[in-house]
Amino acid sequence: MQSSSTDSPITGLAPTDPQSGQATCTSPQSDSAKAAKAARRAPGPNGSAPGKTASAPAAPANETRPSRQTAFAKTVAPYALAFLVPFAVVLAAFAASGIYPFGDVSVMLYDMPLQYVDYFGWFSDVLRGDADLLYSNAAGLGGGMFSLFSYYLASPFNLLAAFWQPEDMPKFFSVLYLLKIPACALTCLTLLRGRFLAPAAANLRGARRATVAAPWWQHGLLVALASTYALSGYVLGYASNIMWLDGVIMLPLAALGAYRLVQRRSCAGLFASCTAAVLFNWYTGYMVCLYSVLYFFCELARAEQLRERRLGTCVRFAATMLLAVGASLVVLLPTALSLLGGKGGGLVGLSSLVESLGLSHNPLAVPNLFCIGTLPGVNPHGNTPAIVISAFALVGLGVFFANGAVSKRAKLASGILFAIMASSLIFPVWTTVWSGFVVESSYTNRNGFAILLVLVLLAAEGMCRLGNLDRERRVRAIAWGGSAMTAVFAASIAATRLAKGTWLPSFKLAMLEIALLAGFTVLAAAIAHAGATATKAHGSRATDAVSRKTSDGSKQGAAAQNVAKPTATTAQTDTREGFAPRIANSETPDANLASTAGPAAPHRIASAVACAALAILLVGEQVYASYLQLTPCCYPVSGYAGDVANMRAFYQQLPAQDAPGENGGIEFTRVANAAPYWGSTKAYGPDNMALLLAYSTFDHYSSTQESRIQELLAALGYTKYSPVGTYYRSQNIVADALLGVTHIVDDSAPAAATLAGTETLRGAYNLYRNDLALPLGWGTTGQTSVEWEQGQPFANQNALFNAAADNAADVFAAPSVSENDSDGTCRTFTITPAIDGPAMLYAPTLCLLDLFYDNGIMCDVYVDGRFVQTVGRRGSFNEVTLGEGHAGQPMQVSIVPLGDDSFEIKHKDGTPADTQHDFWDVDASDLLQVVSVDVGSLSEQLSRIKAAGSFTLTAYENGHIAATFNAAQDETLVISQPYENGWSVTVNGQPAELEPAYEGLMGVRVPAGENTIELRYLTPGLVPGAIVSIASVTLFGVWRAAVRKRSMGGKTKLNLARNSNREADAANRTAPS
Repeated sequence: MQSSSTDSPITGLAPTDPQSGQATCTSPQSDSAKAAKAARRAPGPNGSAPGKTASAPAAPANETRPSRQTAFAKTVAPYALAFLVPFAVVLAAFAASGIYPFGDVSVMLYDMPLQYVDYFGWFSDVLRGDADLLYSNAAGLGGGMFSLFSYYLASPFNLLAAFWQPEDMPKFFSVLYLLKIPACALTCLTLLRGRFLAPAAANLRGARRATVAAPWWQHGLLVALASTYALSGYVLGYASNIMWLDGVIMLPLAALGAYRLVQRRSCAGLFASCTAAVLFNWYTGYMVCLYSVLYFFCELARAEQLRERRLGTCVRFAATMLLAVGASLVVLLPTALSLLGGKGGGLVGLSSLVESLGLSHNPLAVPNLFCIGTLPGVNPHGNTPAIVISAFALVGLGVFFANGAVSKRAKLASGILFAIMASSLIFPVWTTVWSGFVVESSYTNRNGFAILLVLVLLAAEGMCRLGNLDRERRVRAIAWGGSAMTAVFAASIAATRLAKGTWLPSFKLAMLEIALLAGFTVLAAAIAHAGATATKAHGSRATDAVSRKTSDGSKQGAAAQNVAKPTATTAQTDTREGFAPRIANSETPDANLASTAGPAAPHRIASAVACAALAILLVGEQVYASYLQLTPCCYPVSGYAGDVANMRAFYQQLPAQDAPGENGGIEFTRVANAAPYWGSTKAYGPDNMALLLAYSTFDHYSSTQESRIQELLAALGYTKYSPVGTYYRSQNIVADALLGVTHIVDDSAPAAATLAGTETLRGAYNLYRNDLALPLGWGTTGQTSVEWEQGQPFANQNALFNAAADNAADVFAAPSVSENDSDGTCRTFTITPAIDGPAMLYAPTLCLLDLFYDNGIMCDVYVDGRFVQTVGRRGSFNEVTLGEGHAGQPMQVSIVPLGDDSFEIKHKDGTPADTQHDFWDVDASDLLQVVSVDVGSLSEQLSRIKAAGSFTLTAYENGHIAATFNAAQDETLVISQPYENGWSVTVNGQPAELEPAYEGLMGVRVPAGENTIELRYLTPGLVPGAIVSIASVTLFGVWRAAVRKRSMGGKTKLNLARNSNREADAANRTAPS
């Protein structure tokens, strides 16, 4: 019986992986062809490189080679589809949601509008030469930027920002989505093809030939699964952290590199991918490296034939990973040195594991987290991970464990890997390890992309290995696997409903997920049933026997190959390097004996219809799932561009950065902006827009900000020490003068200030010049260190002024405070100042100072019925200016709680942190601190400081400050710029010691008289990190070149020995007997 060969899905017998003993999913081959290939790939003596044991016979004359067009199509078409499918799906989701370019809605979500949009705008300026990569004066009074760049902006995709203006960054984000998401599919497809279509390829040419030999259905299957990886809930749900997508892109390449190292001792792929992953984003790069370790040991456990070579393989892997880390030190070293001073109040290191004990999810509810429409939680209280993936991939996962063609060894090793990865969904301590031993403060299960890649890999293997079974067993494996996943998911839905009394994410979406699982199971089974069966020459029993033996990996060689040996044909094999051998049938030259009994026309039609239905269902599911993930998008593209333009126009009233100043120097300008940059309130606006305006200011929101300046500003009452950066929300008259705030943007006039412009921002905010401001540098003969008292900003400000002026005086006066009867909706106080001057209030208990994150008791503050500010939320943990007070005239201050206790949080001592305990139950003396500023005393203290010396600024650039200072005596010159380790200083041309002043500013000792001061900033660790990186890359290249040379030398000796043997044999045959 004969028939023409066919590419019907899920048919035929797959060849064997030479390392693991697993049947691979390349095109079906005969056993004799496998034997020839195994012999060619077998390791040489003493673990030497594989080599042919005999010369390759000529290709058979009747062998049908793939045409050039077919070879090109099978090489290019899958990658084109892998790019176009996610691209089209995301584009369709954009259109459905009205997202740019189909509407005015941007893709910005969560931290993207709060932080990243302005970072990208700043980086756009850097690329065009309008800003400095290493330092910015506009970042929280000034700060190093390399750690920010290495975490947020190091992706090569971001170089495209040079072609966009900063105000167009919301549009640019849509472009990044449309590039990065398909890129995830491309790299995932590269892994799947390399792992399952060309597992034994020795080089790129061999890989291309092996993949060309694979049938079309396998290419389509892998494209579909790669697309599910790219369109997963992690990619779309956490795409607001656009920098994390580089880790999603690089992870499959690192996995392929680890597999190649195990399979053929090739280290270059692993080295390059891990190095690039860390360089592009060190945070997800760490996760890529950790996953590579786990995946390496999984593949090592599956590779039964390594035997005595396991130790050598482990040594090569360790050396490769160490050199990859070394090659990444140009980023890692300066970033690590920078972060030692940033985010220091968080839970970091092994102590973080103690805080992560317990369970984050009920194990029975974990499958429900994969349900379509489940939106991720982006705070530590709404801890829903972003791990939604197509039901088709979930069915494939079930097929992997139900497929008898997959060996028990493979199931055990891969199952353990998947269990380890998925355990982080239950045990937060494992999640903390994945996040670099830092307790996650938002965006839970950030390693979700690694979990999903393992799932996709198992699904791909389970589906591909179906080709090793006869039709009945194929259908049975799909039915069992799909039914099991459907049952597990249904049970999880029921358990969640019973435990929480609600359907998650909703009843309709839960039922849709069950329907999708059932639908994909039925369609996959229909395709398998319509596929070809094994030939009579092989027989179904023989085919299954070969499948089991080769999959087990324990009975390789001739004995296993003889199980299903063809009985009636003479085979010729093509053993050319890298080409998948085929059997030439003497009766039907174009047939493949593994699947010569192709389906009849009705079966082919049924198979095509089922394939089309599955493709339509898959694409439809992905479009809808992507649309659901993008539904929270609401920020307008035009709104951001308009606000950038408005802020720039308003800031044009400020003096130019190099405007001439007194004594022949330049004028120093520092802006304190109490207005929102955009949005309804400053607390939720992107305060990093200051980076685009280029003036020194307080506002900066970054996880990489220097901690010393955060501690200083928190002590002075500007903000709360937390990982969300620094803000300016209300006039801080005393501290503003000390820190050199020359201009204030507010809706009320500050004390001792004059109107500096005619333009109004947002109809209410004006620009004022602060006449009390000290210059950027000032001298002191007093102490340059102060012990801060937590929650006592007025006492800290007074202590700082006394130390700076070297004089004991009090710049504050205490008013009388009495509490009125409460009506149950607010607490009202009567405040009667003792002197004329601005009245200021601070409410320490509302700030929850013992909690590091941005939690607080949200309350509105009113003065005489006029709303002043909301305190107790992000960006609003500051002292509040109540207005100008007059001696003996009472002010009515009301504090109205907003009752937002949706987060169940506790103080460090275990007591509840909520409105009842931290507002209603607190005594008035503990709830409020109220003072009046004695402007006269403040002016006297400022005059004493100015008398210490005359400061003239001559240069104020990013990372460079130059000035002259005429000191009245030997003293300390204080520069009100944040202290960082990268600064160096010269005094009169000689290097001097720079030391922190008042825990957060810069100080340098100067002699009496005229002094020339110059400070320069260089990112700490950048130069030595670059040297180590270059050395590591060089060492890796030398190492691999030496290995290659030794391998080539061994091959040369082997060939010479073979030629010598042939000549001897020929001489023996021709010699007379």
